[in-house]
Amino acid sequence: MAPLNAKIDQCLSHQVAELRRALARVARRLEQGLPVERDLSGLEARIASSCAAVQARRDSVPAINYPDELPVVGRREDIAAAIRDHQVVILAGETGSGKTTQLPKICLELGLGARGL
Repeated sequence: MAPLNAKIDQCLSHQVAELRRALARVARRLEQGLPVERDLSGLEARIASSCAAVQARRDSVPAINYPDELPVVGRREDIAAAIRDHQVVILAGETGSGKTTQLPKICLELGLGARGL
């Protein structure tokens, strides 16, 4: 069950709770000695489908380019590290510094959004 649980972490976020409940149901049935083959194969198919959808989203991200003249671009690696390492990041900067246009690109580059947050 642990490998399936790990795969669920890579599924579309809106499906994670239901997939975990389904996995728990299969685990309970297994503990009770009840047949689980059909439920388990269906769950595996749903997990595979969800993971494939995430991968398709990642594959469809267009090439990302950054205009060098924007201040946010100069600190891109620092900003990416902050986003990756912290749940909440507050970024302040001058109007026209690239906050609105470049932050989504940085998030896409980090793989955020592919799971459908």
